[in-house]
Amino acid sequence: MRTTMNRLVRYKAFQKLTISYFLLILLTVSLLSSVLFYLFSRSAVKEIDRNSRAMLSQITYASDVVYNQVTTISDALLTQPEIISFLNDSKEDKTSNYHVFQQLSQFKSGYPYIYSIGIYRPSTKTTIDTAGLPFDSSLYAISAEKYMEFYPRGLIAPDRNQTPLQLLTFLLYPDFSFRTTDNPLIYINVEEQSILTTIRKISKADAANNVFVINNEGKVISHTDVNLFLEDLSDEKYVQHILDQDDAENSFTVNIHNKKHLITYVKSEEMDWYFVSVTPYSGLISNIDQLRNVTLLVTAGIVLAGLLISIFLTKNIYKPLSTLFEKIMPDTDSPIPTSPFIDEYKMMAEVFHSLEERERSMQFVINRSSLTLREHYLHSLLRSHPLDNSVPGELIQHIAEKVSGPYFCVLVFKIDQLKLTTGKGDADQQPLLRFALGNIAKEMLEHIGTCDYLITGENEAVVIMQYPKNELPEELKPALLNVQHFLNHYFKVTVSIGVGDVSFGRINVPSSYTSAQQYVKYRLIYGQESILDAQVIRPHMMTVLSYPSACEKKLIEAVQSGKPESIQVALEHFIEQISSGSINQVITYSIQLMLSLLKHFEYLQHVPDSNFNEYLDAINDIEVAENLTEIKDIFNRYCANIYMLIEEKNHWMNAQKHNIVIEKVQNYIQEHYAEPSLSLEMVSSIAGLSPSYLGKLFKNATQQSFSEYLNHVRLEQAKMLLASTQETAAKISESVGIYNISYFSTLFKKKYGLSPSAYREQVAMRSTDMRDNK
Repeated sequence: MRTTMNRLVRYKAFQKLTISYFLLILLTVSLLSSVLFYLFSRSAVKEIDRNSRAMLSQITYASDVVYNQVTTISDALLTQPEIISFLNDSKEDKTSNYHVFQQLSQFKSGYPYIYSIGIYRPSTKTTIDTAGLPFDSSLYAISAEKYMEFYPRGLIAPDRNQTPLQLLTFLLYPDFSFRTTDNPLIYINVEEQSILTTIRKISKADAANNVFVINNEGKVISHTDVNLFLEDLSDEKYVQHILDQDDAENSFTVNIHNKKHLITYVKSEEMDWYFVSVTPYSGLISNIDQLRNVTLLVTAGIVLAGLLISIFLTKNIYKPLSTLFEKIMPDTDSPIPTSPFIDEYKMMAEVFHSLEERERSMQFVINRSSLTLREHYLHSLLRSHPLDNSVPGELIQHIAEKVSGPYFCVLVFKIDQLKLTTGKGDADQQPLLRFALGNIAKEMLEHIGTCDYLITGENEAVVIMQYPKNELPEELKPALLNVQHFLNHYFKVTVSIGVGDVSFGRINVPSSYTSAQQYVKYRLIYGQESILDAQVIRPHMMTVLSYPSACEKKLIEAVQSGKPESIQVALEHFIEQISSGSINQVITYSIQLMLSLLKHFEYLQHVPDSNFNEYLDAINDIEVAENLTEIKDIFNRYCANIYMLIEEKNHWMNAQKHNIVIEKVQNYIQEHYAEPSLSLEMVSSIAGLSPSYLGKLFKNATQQSFSEYLNHVRLEQAKMLLASTQETAAKISESVGIYNISYFSTLFKKKYGLSPSAYREQVAMRSTDMRDNK
């Protein structure tokens, strides 16, 4: 018991189970008690309602009896000669009046419900009433619409001490069909108390039970509350509801003064009266409070017992959980410093979550290992390489069972112009494209047959298909077209596909792979986004093609002429000639053409800055080209480079020739600068060139014009003479070929910043200073 209480206090799961069971029992008991109490009270109310209807039916029977008595009396009175004579008599006769009074009294004595019978003769204003009541003139004022009228009224009698009589008066019109202002009137009074007495006897009504009678206008004819006689209740909602109903009897509930009441009514068959019972709901069952208290007490006892049952049930249900909890958490009984409560579910959930994560991680590793092993197996199958001996034979056998064929077809996917699509050096886009290609290919091809996707190169992927028959399915080509369309639409990438030959057994998968690789190479001829198989490339394999030497000759001539249009035409003719052959012939003949170009223009290797490594690059580009347009562009670039080298060689040779001429001109100037007649025209005649052309060559070679160079030589010689001799400036000027001393001085000062004489003084002073310093 102590262990149970300790778990109830500390263990949250035990608490939740106990509370759950207790709430379940509490809810069940409360619901059951409420339902039983409701059913009992509802049954009691129905019984009371049924009794009320029976009681009201009996009361209506009493009213029908009164109505029948009134009818009987009226019929009997109209058969009596004395009464007929009295009604028709127009003179007052006291003897006749007395006899009529006697007869009326006899009739009244035979009917206990009748309070009085009276006759009124308007012609003599004579009133005969068995109770001695005076004639109420309001009776005669009623506008009769039928033989008998009903009129409830209150009347003050002389002998009742001003206490009003509450009468239900029935008016009889003997001459209704010949009604005039002098027609006599017979009235029969029934005291309202007689109806009330009948109600009290039948219903045993008291202050808590409100029973009354209303007419079809909602006016009270009789009521257990005397003060409500002739009260108009038509404004009451429940009375309106009664008057609007067509049923002869019914019952319903309504709130009156914020309290629930049961309304029961029965309509009289003879009279147009409604007998109504209005009973508070709380008074329908006299011991309802006691019944409620007993029910609550019993419910509380059952709830307390339910608490003990909840603990007992929780203890039994909790045993498997506690056993599991103790195995998973062996130290759960040790005190937990952070909290006095122990949440078993949370702690076990953490443990299970940790185990689940570990299991998921292990499963992921196993799956990855299985996929990796399967990929290694398929790679080895493609290339006929045996798997590593470290791989267990059971795993290899398990994988081999799933790759059973019996017929296989290898599809080789080549991503066209991958480097142009993803950008050079983009290491992230290429794996993404290969991954997308694999997913799309598997999704599009799996409905045709089992397939495995492998990445075998930078721009190459392989799908190994398995078929039950030795033929390609008709759905294969449409599926491959869908793959190409999807990649082109969403990734802007084109893919060429080689469909290998169908092979039997796993041992022949490499041959299917080899054929697919060969077929997909023909995208060089058919261009991007091609689907290539044996049927497509068979014409190329059957074609016998010779090397187009004539095309080669035309191309060499076009290159030598340096005309791009001729080069383009010759290349297109060459490509057209080789495109009908096999892929090997296309590449071989392209390389052979490249070699012919190299040999023919071998002399260009001696041109400075020429780089014939471009030949090797062009050969590599041809071997990896993806279409004939690329090969044509390679030849275009190479031929353009050859033409540029030819131009450079010619320029270099001309430059060499020009340099010899310039050197001769310079030597001639150095030897003949002292001649005043030395000029460009003289030198050009000696060099065999025109003066203008020689002037351009000299300017390009020395960055100086002929006259500038000649003046430079003369001034340099004059400067040397000024420094080393004592000759005059004029004589020195003449000795260097300038006979105008002023012009000489101007040129000298412009070049050196000093006049000739100033320069000589400066040199002399510098020499003196040097001697002094020694």
